[in-house]
Order: sequence, then C-alpha cells, then structure tokens
Amino acid sequence: MDFLDPRKRRAHTIRLAIGYFLTAVAIGLTSVILVYGAYGYGINTKTGDIIQNGLVFVDSKPGGADIYLNGQKNQSATGARLTLPAGNYELLIKKTGYRDWSRKFTLDEHSIVRYTYPFLFPVNLQSQALKTYDAAPLVVTQSPDKRWLLVGAPVVGSKDITFDVFDTTKLDQPPVAISMPATLLGGNGEGHGFKVVEWASDNNHLLLAHNYQGGNEFIVFSRVDPAASFNVNRIFNLSPSQVALRNKKVDQLYLYQSEGGFLQVGDVATATLEPLLTHVLAFKAYGPDLLIYVTDQKVAAGQVMARIWENGKTYPLYTFSAGNKYLVDVSQFQGNFYYVAGSDMADRINIYKDPLSGIKNPETAKAIPLISLPDSGGLKLDFSDNARFISVQAGQKFGVYDIETRSRYHYSLSPPPSGEMHWMDGHRLIGFSGGSIIALDADSNNQQTLVPAIDANSVFFDKSYNQMLVLAPSSTGVVLQRTDLRAGTDLPKQ
Repeated sequence: MDFLDPRKRRAHTIRLAIGYFLTAVAIGLTSVILVYGAYGYGINTKTGDIIQNGLVFVDSKPGGADIYLNGQKNQSATGARLTLPAGNYELLIKKTGYRDWSRKFTLDEHSIVRYTYPFLFPVNLQSQALKTYDAAPLVVTQSPDKRWLLVGAPVVGSKDITFDVFDTTKLDQPPVAISMPATLLGGNGEGHGFKVVEWASDNNHLLLAHNYQGGNEFIVFSRVDPAASFNVNRIFNLSPSQVALRNKKVDQLYLYQSEGGFLQVGDVATATLEPLLTHVLAFKAYGPDLLIYVTDQKVAAGQVMARIWENGKTYPLYTFSAGNKYLVDVSQFQGNFYYVAGSDMADRINIYKDPLSGIKNPETAKAIPLISLPDSGGLKLDFSDNARFISVQAGQKFGVYDIETRSRYHYSLSPPPSGEMHWMDGHRLIGFSGGSIIALDADSNNQQTLVPAIDANSVFFDKSYNQMLVLAPSSTGVVLQRTDLRAGTDLPKQ
C-alpha cells in the first residue's frame, strides 16, 4: 500500500506543500493586481511596463452615442466606464442626426472624471406651430416641474388677462384658457405689465409683480383655481418694493420696503405682519428659516456687509464696497450650503462653503471664502438647476465656478448675448443672440445656435428635454412653436 511507503508519503506531502505555496502565490498576485488596479495602476500588454490609469465616465442625452478618444473610436457607447492611462485627451461624442459634442481634458493618475452631462442637439431643428398671437404676450412662464406653460395675453380694451395653459406632456392637445380675475388688478389696464417673481413648490401658485400706470402691486395667482388668487398689497394694506415666498409656499410671504430697508413676514391667513430685519438693502431666502442679506449697518462709509439670518439670529459674512446692484444667493449642493455675496462695484464675488460653522464660533467668528470670482460690474448671479455651478454675468463676460470639480472658468461670449443668460438645466446656459436662441456648456464649450426667438426669456423645455418650446416672430405677430430635440432612431415610431 502506497500510504505505508515512507518515500511515497513524503513525496505526496512535498507535492501538497508546493501546491499550497503556488496557490498562495497566485492569490497574493491576484490581490496585488486587484489592489493596484483599484488605485489606477495597469500593465501595458505590449511592453509589460506598469502604467498609471484614471477613470472616465461618459454618458449623453440621447444615449447610445459613439465615443472617440484622440480620434480613435472606442468600443463602448455612451453610458460607459472607461479605464484610461493618465494623459491628455480629446473626447468626441457622435450620433447620427445630431451635432457633435467635444471636450479636451487632462486625466491625472488615480483620478475620476465624469462627462455624464453632454446634450446632443439635432443637426436639423424642425419646428411646429402651436398657437399664434397678435403681439408678444404680457407674461410667459413655466412651472418648476416643467409640465405647465402659461402664456398670458391681454384682452383688448380691458385689463383682463387670459392665460393659455399648455400641458407639455400633451402638446398635441390645445391649451386650456383661464382668466385672472380683473378685480385683483389696480389701474385701468393701460401701460401695465407683468414680471414673474417665482413659483411655489406646489406647481400651482405663481407670484407676479404687476406694474401699471400709477403704481405697482404683487399678485399670487392660482393656476388650478383662479378665483382663489389674491392681491398681496390689499391683504396687508402695504405697498412693498419686493415680495418673496417663504419656503416656496404662499401661506407666508417676505415683504420688503426699500425705504428704511424693512423686511417683514406676512401671514396670509391672518393678514398680520411680523417685523424681521431693518436696514436691509437686498436679500435672498432659502427654506423657512434662512436668509442672506446686505445691510449698511455697523460698517464704514461706502461699505456694506452681507449677513446670514438663521432662526432669529444674525451673523456677519463679508464686508465689501457698496454698489447699485447687490448679488447675494444661497443654495445647497451635496449636503453643503454655499453662500455668494458681492456687488456691481466690488472687485470680487466671494463664495463660502458652510460658513455658519465658523462664524458661530466665538473664538473665530470669521468666515473664510472658499473661492472668489473676479467681478467687474456683475449684474446677474445664479446657481444652476442642480446647484453645481455658480455663474456671474456682466454683459458678455462670465465667471463660473464648478463646485464639484472646484474649477473656475472666465470667458467672454462673442457676439455678445442680448440680455441675461439663464440656466437651461444643471450644466448648460441658454440665452439670446443674433435673433436666435443659443446654448453652451457651463465652461463655454459646445456653443450651439438653435432656433429664432423674440428674446432670451422665451424658451422652455418639457421635463424630459425632448421638446423645446419657443416664442418666435412671425409674419402675423408671435408664434409659440415646439421643436423636437430627437433625431434619427430616437424619434418615436409613427
């Protein structure tokens, strides 16, 4: 019997030991390879050299587009996770029927780069008329969920306002007409106009500023029940300079009077006012108990201070040069609060990340800016729809900060846009230039000329961004058009 033979038993033991050793070596090498792979290292299969990789995520709307890197087509389509050697790249995304999207970038060792936002516009944009108006509407606005588009046209010889309500999920159906009660409005209907202040989060109520010959007022209009609309000035027997919704609801309002800088909270149900702050020059609210505001109290002549109000207490944020226009805002991105403050006369716009944690501490009591954007006459400040980007516009000059990648961009658009640009979504700016709508990435890349329009505020999208709605000039007045942003195989089958 073999197991009784000492030599064979010893040979068997040696073979087992060698097998265990080789298995351990294989497991160890596999672990090392996996660990190094996780840290971005790879092996050049041609030379055997160790290379350092980075990770690139690439996606697009629409999906299924071809990916080219430095002129070479990748085997993956958009929606891909690519492990690439560190280096310089030119990314090109192509799909039949659409305009190309491109971006140059540097991939560092062990880094992750995400290009998951590219939007491919069709090569040929075909528009279809939805409704023609004799003249430009008094007001055009869209609900936050992008479902309801309201187009307000005056009634000839009257101060009545009728809204055409378009359901962007059913654009093949005619709009529903609703009227704003004429008794809500002051004046006699002459020389009046409307400006959209903001929508409530319920996608029903809309706060409007109404200017008319001899005065101005604020109206809260209900899309669902127009009869439930109300005149803010009459409820509180006040003529505020500015009104804002508290926590994006209509039950409580911020009412501001520029003379004296009084900021109050008005309760709609009881028609009562609660004083909040004085000597306020500008403010921006966030949620129910948070404000950033500018005041000229406790500062030297020619200076102002941005402060934060939270739950009844105020904290100093930033002192800067007084101006004619104050740029303040606050938003939240990835769980952190970002505050922005400056003026058209300041040399910079400061951006702060979670400053309250510092200025509440009596030992430090000082906010340190995260970064600054150069400001030369900035007149418009905006967070993108997803709050990732902060933009400051001064005519054709733009400063943009990307919170996610901590990148700054400064550029000048040529030809200059007519009026203010605004955010199309979380990654693109959109505006009006040369009689047409233009769109570009936050960093100014991939600028596109789209369709004719009447101004920068006349372009809207459905929730899926498959349809673009634009007010365009026509031979008989102004026409509301829909433009399908799909092409080729992405178009719905007939």
